[in-house]
Amino acid sequence: MSLIADRNIQVFDLNAVGRGDLIRLRRAGDTMSRNGFVTRVTEQMMEVLFCNVQNNATSFLQITAVDVAVGVWEIRWSSDLVTINIEPGGGGSGGSGLSA
Repeated sequence: MSLIADRNIQVFDLNAVGRGDLIRLRRAGDTMSRNGFVTRVTEQMMEVLFCNVQNNATSFLQITAVDVAVGVWEIRWSSDLVTINIEPGGGGSGGSGLSA
């Protein structure tokens, strides 16, 4: 028996999203969205800086690729504010590249 198991895992596409991209995210079941920008992204985790409106302070949020893949987060992001990409909650297959 091997210590390491071979599995297919969901990861962020580093060609699709990067540091400095604007982002809007909403957790499944929440009514409010959070607006911010990506400060760091790896294949497994994305870090987002956003303004917490409850106490008017900046906050970091770490989102895992696995949570996005299973539909915990609905995410919209853009590198140029012309093309808005959408990752729907519910385990969508990727950004749609819809134009705003």
